[in-house]
Amino acid sequence: MSRRSRRMAKVRPPDPDALDAPWRVFLAVPLVEPVRAAVAGLIGELAPERWPLRWVAAEGAHLTLHFLGEQPRERVELLRLGLPATVAAHAGFDLRTGNLGIFPNIRQPRVLWLGLYGPTHRLETLHAALGATLKELGSAAEEERERERDRDRERFHPHVTLGRLRDAAPGEVPLRHLSAAIRQRLADPATGVLAGPAPLPVPVREVELVRSRLGPGAARYETVARFPLAAPTAAPPAPTSDVSPPPADAPPDARR
Repeated sequence: MSRRSRRMAKVRPPDPDALDAPWRVFLAVPLVEPVRAAVAGLIGELAPERWPLRWVAAEGAHLTLHFLGEQPRERVELLRLGLPATVAAHAGFDLRTGNLGIFPNIRQPRVLWLGLYGPTHRLETLHAALGATLKELGSAAEEERERERDRDRERFHPHVTLGRLRDAAPGEVPLRHLSAAIRQRLADPATGVLAGPAPLPVPVREVELVRSRLGPGAARYETVARFPLAAPTAAPPAPTSDVSPPPADAPPDARR
């Protein structure tokens, strides 16, 4: 083969379905339908603003716990077998949707997200336990190590991603004007808070191991395994009094 032919030869991209192809995977809490519908509604309202954001596909919206990057197939199987006990050691709980937010900040908008509130310390505990197990299994990707190095700057903040910054196309808001455009559209003039939709419950009942397939448009997600949390802890019963209430026809002094 001539040198010219070698230069013209096309290099085929690796087949993602080949047996030796790595899988791009992450751990996440799935969202219930009302929350996914709210995400779809938010994106539908904001997309006409022509902001240079790559909006997520609402049907695949989720609460990411750990992004693991590309992993060999055998390690994905190790995760499937090694994570159930870690997740099952935690009881289910409920969060709720809240206000909108920006990473890293409103002056340098890169990610627009829907915040989650409630007993977030329980989600942080689950996140930390999963991180410890991932390290034991040798599955901490470079993205996770970078996130750990930046932990003091940006703590784990429960959120649902709505859109990520991309290069502005013709006719869209220029990047240098994006911060002002977001403030004008979403920020409360008095407080600067980016108000979100009416709060919705977000039950945390399982963790999913998800494969992400990249391609044109939004990523496609495939659930590899589901790991249920333990049953939610029942609330303690209300205290009862040993003194019986007076009958309805008792004299006034007995009712005091």
